[in-house]
Amino acid sequence: MDGLSLGFLRKSLTAGMVGLALVVAGCGSQRPEAKPAVVNNTPIKAIGSPVADNLPDGPLFEDKSETSGVRSVYDNGESVKPAHLSILESLGGGLAEIDFDGDGLMDLYFPGGGYFGGKDNRDILGRTGKLYRNLGGFRFEDVTEKAGLGTLAGGMPWFYSHAAAVSDYDRDGWPDMLVTGWRRVALFHNESDGLGGRKFVDVTTLAGMDQGVTWATSAAFADFDGDGLADLYVCQYVDWSFAKHPDCNYDGKTPDVCPPKNFNGLRHLVYHNLGGGKFKEVGKEAGLPEGGDRGKGLGVVAVDVNGDSRPDVYVGNDTVDNYLFINRSTVGKIRLEETGVIAGVARDGNGSANGSMGVDAGDLDGSGMASIWVTNYENELHALYRNMSKKQEASFLFHTPGSGIAAIGQKYVGWGTGFVDIDHHGNEDLVVVNGHAIRFPTTTGRRQRPVLLRNNGGKFKVMTDRGGSYFAEDHLSRGMCIGDLDNDGAMDLVVANMNEPAGVLRNSACGKNGFHWAGFSLARPDRSDVTGARLEVVSGGKSRYRFAKGGGSYASSPDRRLVVGLGPNDAIEGVKVRWPDGKEEVFGGVAVDRYQKLVMGTGKAQ
Repeated sequence: MDGLSLGFLRKSLTAGMVGLALVVAGCGSQRPEAKPAVVNNTPIKAIGSPVADNLPDGPLFEDKSETSGVRSVYDNGESVKPAHLSILESLGGGLAEIDFDGDGLMDLYFPGGGYFGGKDNRDILGRTGKLYRNLGGFRFEDVTEKAGLGTLAGGMPWFYSHAAAVSDYDRDGWPDMLVTGWRRVALFHNESDGLGGRKFVDVTTLAGMDQGVTWATSAAFADFDGDGLADLYVCQYVDWSFAKHPDCNYDGKTPDVCPPKNFNGLRHLVYHNLGGGKFKEVGKEAGLPEGGDRGKGLGVVAVDVNGDSRPDVYVGNDTVDNYLFINRSTVGKIRLEETGVIAGVARDGNGSANGSMGVDAGDLDGSGMASIWVTNYENELHALYRNMSKKQEASFLFHTPGSGIAAIGQKYVGWGTGFVDIDHHGNEDLVVVNGHAIRFPTTTGRRQRPVLLRNNGGKFKVMTDRGGSYFAEDHLSRGMCIGDLDNDGAMDLVVANMNEPAGVLRNSACGKNGFHWAGFSLARPDRSDVTGARLEVVSGGKSRYRFAKGGGSYASSPDRRLVVGLGPNDAIEGVKVRWPDGKEEVFGGVAVDRYQKLVMGTGKAQ
């Protein structure tokens, strides 16, 4: 039996988990009258082996951008005359999905980027980001000023920003937010506005995060030392400035943005959460390499990769070796051991470092171990590293050719990305948004279409033409979030584009093929961080795994709820969580086609 022992399954059956199929309005609400052995006259096979395609008719995503009320446009400052063509203009920004007001709906925050002003237009200035409150029905309203995000502490203007990360860092029950960028990060505490609503308060200086940042990109929260408090990993990029601004071209004559190889990398940052709202930067003591010919970080994900339940860190670095930090921390002391080359995830199958941007992790093959996915630059294959770890020793196999992903070619420059089961068939598919990093590419267009990849039991097939109108158009995309914006169990997409409006895409695939799902939030009674936990769901005699993660995609913080597609199965035989302390817990009372909360120590879904 895959993943779960017979003893666990018998215990689950005794707990009455079979047959619980409470159906609420949502993706699986059109429940078939009987358990079908076939869908669309095609036999269905369980996860771990190939599954029938069974994609519903019509586009998989409906473009709701125009009617959603979301009007965010990331400004990278490239309109300045004469053009700077600085590498700062190439990174763009991401977004965060955050239920900041506790109404059960995911709200959206977009960093604003920046522009150039002052003498010779060489002052680097910031644009205000945008917070959109989810009103339901794919309608959003701009509440930036009302929520306190119009300016920073003391009325100071915004800095040039890139990324957002979300965590309840002080365990008060409300999600807080970090924004990164040029020379700054900003930490916002989620507080009552005194009028029955919520607001964000800039506590960067109080938290001890107002010094030492050079150029911060993606970030990930995770409790590295096991004290229950979410610590923070922050990627840093390169040592560019207008004093280090060479002239570059790619065709022998046309000035353009210089590549990262022209600059030294920067040491990344690790902030240890000391409690009481205080952090201390401990990256050097934690074992992070210095910059120079290393670093150049763009994407980061925190997830357990070696099976010891503690959150490790994978970083996509631009044109240099990617990092894999195995967590060796003890309470009060963060230690991260860099093992990227040894573990086989620093370079591609030819032994070359790539220009890596977006990252994610998911269970590729039903093994219960997190494989790693990385989007790369043009003329490079995106990297899928299959997890082959044993006895808590991290080991991976470069699996892009064997998985079929190489079929998309090497013309894309990939950024935001993620694993997502688009129609609840049981395996996690892949989505990538694209856009060139330079101004005048010589072999491909600057604006590029997104890519969808169908996971058929670990083999991937391009299905971009099924994505809908948004996937038929070229965009200059950067960050992306995967999340359920209307709580129907179907995972929607939000795309952060550069110098064009954000994309808001409703998942229209679910509910058309009779497939079922179950959604989960993992929690501890004291609200301690759960990054590193693993969820196992048994349905139809097969195990499906999902992981509690921090970071992911590019410059973004997706919906942290874990949604498991069950295919045609309308019942769950077992649910087990392996918590970050290594303890395993079986949960009863689990239903299908709805969200439920699994609280450590309770043994029963809420």
